[in-house]
Amino acid sequence: MSNVLKLVWLDRALLKPYYKTFIIVFLVPLFVVYNAKDIIFGITFYMCMMSMTSSYTFSVAEKNDLNRLYGLIPVSKREIVEGRYVFTVLVGLIGILFSAVTNSIMLTLMKVPFEINDVIFGIAIGLVIYSIFTAIELPGFFKLGAIKGRYFSYIPLIGLSLVGVLAGFAAKSAQETELSAGSLSGFLNSPSGVLICAVLFSIAVYGISIGITQRIFDKMEL
Repeated sequence: MSNVLKLVWLDRALLKPYYKTFIIVFLVPLFVVYNAKDIIFGITFYMCMMSMTSSYTFSVAEKNDLNRLYGLIPVSKREIVEGRYVFTVLVGLIGILFSAVTNSIMLTLMKVPFEINDVIFGIAIGLVIYSIFTAIELPGFFKLGAIKGRYFSYIPLIGLSLVGVLAGFAAKSAQETELSAGSLSGFLNSPSGVLICAVLFSIAVYGISIGITQRIFDKMEL
């Protein structure tokens, strides 16, 4: 586990050239929520943007031929894969918390009414979107690298067109559906139930993705 954490710290260091880009990624969604005035849409849009950053570490490693470094340091291929996934998840968690807080502050200053349930639904949908996109992107980047696999970065762009539909559907379902808390349907339509399902879904998606990536990376030479 210590090697995985060291690899996470190494990935953090690799991203220094992209810090300015991350600032843009952090700020652009705020303009979107300012215009849309919808916290669910704002959070989900933000997580689509964040998922586009999953190629940055691969890009830096490829441009600087760091695969040789990974081959020299005493870590296994499994730990390299796990470290990259842990780093991606941490970036996503930081991003979704930042988005929820900043969007809430902005809407409060704009005196746009919203409920805590809206924030929870937004976080749940954001987690699902981020996990799906990055779980698809990472095996492709491990297999092809950032340059040859750059088309994987377009997946979130395509997904952006679905964000509004998904967010609107979730909000409408949460507002119009009144089911008993003791039933399964009630659980799935409650903010806490949706969030729990989103977390479990994300874990399952990453588990499948890691398995695929491990098989791909084991066949590759460093």
